[in-house]
Parts: sequence; C-alpha cells; structure tokens
Amino acid sequence: MANLKRKNHFLPECYQRGFADSSGRVWVKFADKQVPVHRNPRSVGKRSSLYIRKQNGTEDDKVEDFFNKAVETPFAALSQKIKEEQNRFSNITGPELGALCRFVASQTVRTLAHKQCIEQQAGGPVDTSTFVRVMLRKMMAILDDWLKSLPDVQFYTSLPHVGEQFITGDNPVVVIQMNDNTIWVPTSTPELKIADLSQILKDPTRRFWVPLSPYVGVSMMSHGDGNPHLPPHAMDPQFVRFLNGLVRGQSSIFRLARDKASLA
Repeated sequence: MANLKRKNHFLPECYQRGFADSSGRVWVKFADKQVPVHRNPRSVGKRSSLYIRKQNGTEDDKVEDFFNKAVETPFAALSQKIKEEQNRFSNITGPELGALCRFVASQTVRTLAHKQCIEQQAGGPVDTSTFVRVMLRKMMAILDDWLKSLPDVQFYTSLPHVGEQFITGDNPVVVIQMNDNTIWVPTSTPELKIADLSQILKDPTRRFWVPLSPYVGVSMMSHGDGNPHLPPHAMDPQFVRFLNGLVRGQSSIFRLARDKASLA
C-alpha cells in the first residue's frame, strides 16, 4: 500500500496550466502571505491523502484514479485549446462538452471548501471516507441533473479589454442563484452562504460559473438547449471585476492568476 497516490490536487494541475504564463508557472497569493509567489502548478492546490478512502479496513486511491482518467485527462486537452484560441474559440465537440461538464461538476465538490461545508453541517470533523462518499454523490447528482435537463452552456471572454483578466483560486466554481424581489433596488449585494445542493438544482435561475483561462470563462445554466454558445461573448470589464470578486470572496486559501498584477 506504500504506492498509493497520496499527493491529491483539489485544484488540478491541468486546470492551473490554463492560467500559466510563458514559463509554465502561475502567480499565487496565499491568504497568509502579503506578496504573490511564482509557482509550478504541481506544487499548488494539493493536500496529502485528501481522496484516500478506506474500504473494508483497507486504504485505496481509486478516487484519484477516477479523477485522473475520467475528469482531468479529457479536460486537459480542452483547457489547452481554450487557452490557445482565447476569444477565437469557436468549436467544441460532444466529447469535449462532456469533459467540461465532468470538470465543472467535480470541481464544485472536490475542494477543501466543500469539505469544510460538510463538517459545518455535521457539527464537527468528518473522516476522509465520509467526505469522498458525499463528494462523489453530489458530483453525480449534478451530472444526472444535466443529463435530464441539458444545461445552457455560455462562454464569455474578457477580450479585447486586455487590462482585465479572469482569476481563479482554491474554490473556483461560483454557484449563482438569482434572488429577484418584487421591489426593485438599484444594487444587489451578493450573499455567500452554504446552500443545499438539491435546492440549488431545483432552482431554474441557478448557474455554475467558472473561469477557464485568463480570457475565457463558462456559465452552465439550468434548463437550456444543450447547445454551447460560441464564440465567447465579450464581457464588460466591470462584470469581469465582479466575477473576480466573487472568486476572491470564496477562495480562503489562495488566489491564482497568469500575472502578478491581477492579484493586487
């Protein structure tokens, strides 16, 4: 059992490479440090034995294998394609769309932030096997919902405004639920909270938003036509900053970007 894969990335290397600069490194600002550091994705966003579960008294790394084969390897090629084509990204195949759905669904629940949510709801620490069981159940619930009702997949770009780039972090998937009131107000303050997944999936207004590269992000809306909207729609710089703010707000361990200035 000494050969178990214990270096488990909760923020996959293949995803981080979408934000890497020409040197293959990313800029990372950790919550306990004042100055961003230049890092290899291999050293960022990992936790020892995070997905090592115990079955019948024996540890195994099958979940890490599952993420590698079913999620990360298929997504890696798509991520590189999006990084290279940027706002010229105009075609996505069926298998690539499936890889994207699996990536978003898994990244919603495989983070340390989700583990903390489970522990808060449980009233105390939970063991790894419990976390893995809940994580996989919720991932499959999201994918099953998308199979029953195809999502509306909308791509966005921050280009041509090169001064504004998408950032990411240790908890990059922003789940947005609209809360429209009968009384109109000119501004709305986002509320960060723990929400029940079953209630989220029942909400026709919800969307899963995640940045895919410094210049391209994607929104998965409920009850769509299943057809991806390409090429990416140009996003107002103010809204880019708004979404970056949401990522900052829920990423408690670190924030990550292609350049140092985006983390200021």
